[in-house]
Parts: sequence; C-alpha cells; structure tokens
Amino acid sequence: MSDSPPVMLAGDGVESARRLRDSRHRWPLFSIVLWSLVTGALLSAFAGLLGCRAVKSLPETVGNDTACVDAIMANVDAGAPPGQAAEAIALTTAPLPPITIRDATSLENAAYRDLTLRETILIALSNSEVLRDLNATVLRAPEQVASQQTLPLVQTNPQLGIEAALSAFDAQLYAMGQWQNNDRQFNNRFFGGGANAFQQDLHDYVFQTSKRTATGAELALRSVTDYDANNATGNLVPSAWQSQFQAEIRQPLLRGGGLTFNRIAGAAALPGVYNGVLIAKTNNDMSVAVFRRNTRNYISNVANAYWDLAFAYRDVDARAEALERSRLTWRSYDAQKTSNRRGGSAEALAREQYYRFQGEYQDAVAGKLVQRTQIYNATSGGTFSGVGGVLASERRLRLLIGLPVSDGVLLRPVDEPTTAPVIFDTDSLSAQAIRMRAELQEQRLLVKRREMELLAAKNFLLPTLDLTSTYRIRGLGSDLAGTGSAFEEIGDTRFQEYQGGLEFRMPVGFRQAHAAVQHAKLQIARDQALLREQERQIIHDLLSVIAETDRSYALAETSLNRYLAAKDALDTLEANREAGLPISLVELLDTQRRLSEAQVRYYLAVTEYMVALKNVQFETGTLLNDTEIMIAGG
Repeated sequence: MSDSPPVMLAGDGVESARRLRDSRHRWPLFSIVLWSLVTGALLSAFAGLLGCRAVKSLPETVGNDTACVDAIMANVDAGAPPGQAAEAIALTTAPLPPITIRDATSLENAAYRDLTLRETILIALSNSEVLRDLNATVLRAPEQVASQQTLPLVQTNPQLGIEAALSAFDAQLYAMGQWQNNDRQFNNRFFGGGANAFQQDLHDYVFQTSKRTATGAELALRSVTDYDANNATGNLVPSAWQSQFQAEIRQPLLRGGGLTFNRIAGAAALPGVYNGVLIAKTNNDMSVAVFRRNTRNYISNVANAYWDLAFAYRDVDARAEALERSRLTWRSYDAQKTSNRRGGSAEALAREQYYRFQGEYQDAVAGKLVQRTQIYNATSGGTFSGVGGVLASERRLRLLIGLPVSDGVLLRPVDEPTTAPVIFDTDSLSAQAIRMRAELQEQRLLVKRREMELLAAKNFLLPTLDLTSTYRIRGLGSDLAGTGSAFEEIGDTRFQEYQGGLEFRMPVGFRQAHAAVQHAKLQIARDQALLREQERQIIHDLLSVIAETDRSYALAETSLNRYLAAKDALDTLEANREAGLPISLVELLDTQRRLSEAQVRYYLAVTEYMVALKNVQFETGTLLNDTEIMIAGG
C-alpha cells in the first residue's frame, strides 16, 4: 500500500468492521508475494537437505504405498521361506556328496589341492564375510558372531556411535507458520478494542536456527513475524506487519558447562549416562580391539585346522606303512601254515595284527567327530588334540576357510614342520604381550573411559548457574518490505531491546550426583583390578606356551630316537627271519607295533611343536602382524 489509511477513532463497531473488510481488499500484495517466495525458497532448501533418497522414500514411509511392507509380511506369515535369490545361490553352491571311508580306503588315487599355510589364510580371509569358529556359534548364538559389518555397525550406531554423539552439536532449523481468522462480538467495548464486533486476520511466522557449542552454550538466531489486521479503533493502521530479529544465548557456568564435560558427557547427559564424543570414540576403539581379537582367534583356528590336517596325512602314512608290513608278515605265516610248516596260531596272530592295523588306518583316513584343536581348549591358542582323520580334518578346514564342504578334491598341506629349536627372550616377549594383546588394549580403553566418566560425574556435584542473554531488533509497518515497512524499520535499528539474566538451580544434598561419583570410582577400581589380573593371566599363559615349545621339541627328539631304535630292531628281526634264523613271532609283532607307535608319536610331537610356536605368537599378540594381516580402520 502506498497510502496509509486514516487513524480510526472510537465509534460504531459496524463501521469499523466495514473499514476492515475494505482494507482486506487492499492487503499488501507485494509483501504476501515476497513472503511466499521466501517461504518457498526455504522449503526448497529443506527438501534439498533431505536428499533424493529421502524424497523417494516418502511414499513408503509416510505415504500409503504399502507394497514393500506387504511383501515382507507375506513372507513372515508364510514362515519366511527362502526367496528366489537364496534358492539360486543354494543351487549353484550345492556341495558334492562327501568323500567317506567307503570311497577312500586308499588315498593314492585321490585328486589333491596342495596348500601352504599362507595360501590357506589368504583363502580364509577372501571367503570370510563371517569369522567362523568350530563351535557352531553361527547357529547357537548368531548375534555373537563377528563379521565384516561388525565395525561399521558400531560406527554407524544411531544412538552410541561417533556421528550420533557429534549430531548433538548440529545446527537445528525450525520454521512455523500459523494463520487465524477471528470474528466475534463483545458485550463490552473495552474487550473489543473500542468496538462491540471484533474481526481479525492474524498470521504468525517463526524461522529459527539454533546450535549447541562444545562449551555447552545454546545459540539461537530467530526471526519472528506476525501480520495483524483487525477493526480495533485504537490501531495506528488497520493492518500491520510486525517483525523482529532475535539473537539468544544460554551459557552454563557451572553444571553442564565447559569443553571437558561436553566432550565426555554429551548434550543430554544424566548422572551415570554419558555419550559424548570422547566416550563414543573410546567405545569405537574398544570395538576395534574386540574385532582384532576375533580376527586373531579366527586365524589361530585356521592354523590349528591346517596342522590338524597336516598331522592327519602323516598319521595315515605311518598307519599305511604299518599295515603293509603286517600284511607281508601275515602272508608269510599264512604260506607256512598252508605248507604245514607252522601251526595255525602263528598265522592267526599275524592276521589279528593286520586287521588291527587296518582299523587304525581306517580311523586315520576317516577320523571321528570329536573335538579338534581350537582356541581355548587347555590354552588360549589351543592345545593340539592329535586325534587325526584326514577326511574329517579336511572338512573342518574347508568349513573354516569358506570352501565348499566337498568338491571332489582333497586339500593337502605342503608346509613342512619346523624341526629347529627356537630360543625365546621371555622378558621382551612379556613386555610385548602386555602392549599388544587385544584383551589388554580393550580393558585399558575401558579404564580410560571410566576415568572420563568420573570427571563427568563430578560435574553433577555443581549447582546449575546459567547466563542468559537476548538481543532483539523490532520493526512495525503496514507492509513487510518496501518503503515504510517493517523490514525498513528494522534496518534503521531504531527499536532495539536487550535482556540478560542468571538462572540458578540446586538440588539440596546432591544425593544422585554423589551416588554417580561413588559408582564411577568403584567402576574404575574394579576395571583396574581386572586389568592387573588379565596381565597376570597373559604372562602365565605366555610362559606356559614357551615351556610347551621346549617340551614338544624335546619330545620330538626323543620320539625320533625311539623311532630309529624301533626301526633298527625291526630291521634286525626281518633280516634274521629272511636268513632262516628262528625268531619270536610275538617279538616281531610287538616290534611292528612299537615302530608304528613311535612313528606316529614323532609326527604328533612335531605338530605339537608347530602349534606351540603359533601359540607364542598368539599369546604375545603378534599373530596378525606375523601373518601380515591388518584391520582396516583399526
């Protein structure tokens, strides 16, 4: 409007209402159009912030498009049958029938795939979206199984992750528009602004940007605008825009204030409930330590399964040699029985020994479904079980490294066990274990988190004292923008207001705050005690596996000497028998058994030595480094 309406004097309410109706037809068109453009621009910017994905998800989340959820519920109602994709995967990866003892009484003609330990670990990591174990945890407690998504799940946790903690300091946009039309009568002119009939168009608009700072302050920039057109006789103009810009700050001076508290506790902290950036970062680092521990356990189990299978092949070789020797002995005494030169008892003893060795060979080929070498059986890294069985051990290795359970080819380890003595520096290894073990890293991080929680808890012993301050610039005009408008008056800064104050609150006694401090101190004491005990346990386990390497190496040397002695004894008896000299059949059969047992015992001791050497790496926390494995993001 270019001309301002005349000032209304007290008079008839009907005349005032007529003038208001006339003024409605002379609304500030330019102001309304401008305000619509500003509002549209803000809404467009808000839609842009939502992003394309959010806009596309609107029909499924807040709209009436229920096709997606109906398809999900249809599967739920039907017992969640596998989808077409799952069925296709099952068909393409269906394993061949397993190789059993009936198919593998002899392994000479089988097809083999030779693997080194390094190649086996590489295959395992390439096929391991889930870190497998040998206890069927994926079936018993699938929520406890670590996977490739474990660390991203922690980092993207919308409640406890780092981004969730940082989001408390994100700027917040707020917009509100409200429109009213009032039309009423009053029995008293005073309540109607000088008229008995009161008519009004009222618009309210609020735009605000607020942000919390790292010191705990709350900042806000706010625009408050209202449009009021009514027939009150005391108005300067019948319709007016009133606008104000506000800047507001609230800074905690005691409780809730300061960089330390806000970085630890976060924006919505309560005594005992803290989720600041530093707490979230510590939790993330703890999850990395847990993932390193799970990965280490997985690699240790792969190495255990590899040496289990390596021993199984050597066990089969020893049993096959013993079986062939007993077959030749039985054939010799069977021929003597046929020519009536010997009694049937000698042939029966030789035959019994042959079938005894045949049963041991069959067990060595097939194996039994018993506990194998795995972590946390007797020692943290696992104690070699030595139960053998090529087919069973091979299936277990396939399970661990993610290959099909059966594909018609047998895996065969080709790494030779170490037979050289290894001398360890226990002092340096102990220091390395204290520094490198993932369990201790996790516990030390937990202690640091408890110490930060104690600092945050002490802040709640302070009363609340907040400094508040508000600054406003006002403008009033018949138009929102233009000559003589509300915005022009704001630009002139003629009407400025300021408000400041202090707010104080304090619970008498601070009972909850004192309980939170005491609780935090007890948590620190408990976790520090656990850390010390974990260190003692790790040093004990490390020294135990070092002693185990000495024992297994010494036993390997002794078993080798025993094997050589038994072989010499058997060679002598066989030479005497071939020369026609009388020998004792019982002594011959007993020597054959002794030779077979000594040979198997030597292979067993050598494999125990390899597992013990691996366990030294396990206990010192260097297993991943020694196998050149790095945790991304760790």
